[in-house]
Amino acid sequence: MSIGDGAIVIVPAPGHTPGSVVVFLTLRNGKRYAMIGDLAWQREGISNRAERPWLQRMLGDWDRGQVRDSLLRMAAIEQRFPEIAIAPAHDARGFEGIPMT
Repeated sequence: MSIGDGAIVIVPAPGHTPGSVVVFLTLRNGKRYAMIGDLAWQREGISNRAERPWLQRMLGDWDRGQVRDSLLRMAAIEQRFPEIAIAPAHDARGFEGIPMT
């Protein structure tokens, strides 16, 4: 789904919870972000294709196979579009440069 001018694009990222999504943002200054929520806890979960620890996957993921597929899709996006900053919910580094106001 695209909202208006494409500055916000929401795509399904199934696996962690039913209805999980990735939100792609393009700021007015042109900087692009992918808000991936809990798909990975750190950016390295995408760049190194590292899943969360076993216990957290077992307790927290609705469909572990779909999580792996979603991680691989995000890794492919990161390789093809390196200008997009990957922003996992639990990694403050991904949110650097986002204006607070």
